[in-house]
Amino acid sequence: MPFGLIAWLKALYARIFPEREIYVRSEGTVRYLTLTPGLQFGAMIAMIAVVVWAAFATVSSYVSDTEVASRDQALIEVKEAYTGRVVKLQQRYKRLEAELEDSERRFDEVMRRLSGKHGQLENQAGVEVALQGRLEASRRRLQEVTEQRDDALTKLEELRYRGLEMERGLAEARRLAEQRRASLDEFVQTLDETTTERDDARQKADTLSTEVAALETDVEDIRRHQAQVMAQLEEATKTSIGELERILKKTGINLDSLVSEIERSYSGEGGPFIPIAFSVPDAAEGFPVNDEAVQRALVNLQYVNTLRLLVEKVPFAEPITDPYRVTSGFGKRRHPVTGRWAMHNGYDMAAPKGTPVLTTMDGRVSFAGTQRGYGKVVRIQHALGFETRYAHLSAIHVSKGDSVTRGMLIGDVGSTGRSTGNHLHYEIRLKKRPYNPRKFLEAGKNVF
Repeated sequence: MPFGLIAWLKALYARIFPEREIYVRSEGTVRYLTLTPGLQFGAMIAMIAVVVWAAFATVSSYVSDTEVASRDQALIEVKEAYTGRVVKLQQRYKRLEAELEDSERRFDEVMRRLSGKHGQLENQAGVEVALQGRLEASRRRLQEVTEQRDDALTKLEELRYRGLEMERGLAEARRLAEQRRASLDEFVQTLDETTTERDDARQKADTLSTEVAALETDVEDIRRHQAQVMAQLEEATKTSIGELERILKKTGINLDSLVSEIERSYSGEGGPFIPIAFSVPDAAEGFPVNDEAVQRALVNLQYVNTLRLLVEKVPFAEPITDPYRVTSGFGKRRHPVTGRWAMHNGYDMAAPKGTPVLTTMDGRVSFAGTQRGYGKVVRIQHALGFETRYAHLSAIHVSKGDSVTRGMLIGDVGSTGRSTGNHLHYEIRLKKRPYNPRKFLEAGKNVF
């Protein structure tokens, strides 16, 4: 049969790619080019490769441009939010600065007024001193007149009149001095009020500076806390991924293929749109939360979830929970009945007749009956293309089409079919390829 297939393929190859000749006539001379089958086949392969490469390059370029545009848009939004917050703080600081300048301007005006009034008060004090000097001179003059009253009685009345004038002037000077003193008290009160306003403005500015510093500290604390949480989360997910991958790889299955199949099987999305409202400090507006560390953590969490789903779909459980003895492993061996070398695709677990046999994973019974060599056998189809087989049973407790769950009783240990004693022949297949059940059972000890 293989020789006939090879001959047919050669005939098909010769029919599709026959030897061709291209004739070229130029100036009465005829030349020809011979196109061999190998040359035609190579040209066809090259054209197919060019088309595939062009399609792949186009798709890769489109995906890359889409990702870059999405990241640029996210960075622009974060920058605009942060710039808006900075502008608000600058405007508020400028308003307080303007209020402080206005208070200082009013203070300078009051100081100028105070200086003017102080000069007037000094002038008035000079007048009062001058009047006191004149009064003293008048008193001395009055003493002289008294001593000479016998000689100047006519001048006495004049001097008395002048004394009264001086007293009236002195009273007026005292009244003006009281007015100046009252004006000075009012000015001092105004000065105290202006000073208080200036101190309030400075206190407000200091309070705003303290608030800004506190907000900046809060932002730094948030960044540090986020970095710590992301580092812990990344470390935890890496540990979980490593442990789950170690368990799954121990079985010998193609992990990447099964992970891809799990992702395809659990790829549904949907539901109503319900926005989430976050309560964050004003200083944290525009704070980036979907940065590279968060994206890595989310990817790792999704991968951990995928691996956990995969673990739940792999038949790790023991088919016999009662004590048993392993009598034959997976691989080449001499058949116990025929004595010839043969491939043993299962795992023989010897136990007393009637020992319960349990299914190792949820699934559906695809066969329950007698099969040549196996005796009484149950075959169960599981998710992801797994199949388990339980042979040489003494009794079967399920029927074809039944749904079973892990740990469910499906039969009893026996010695039906080609067997030398009571035992369970247990097989694990993935997409019809047999795998060593011992590796699954050893890995299952870490799972359960």
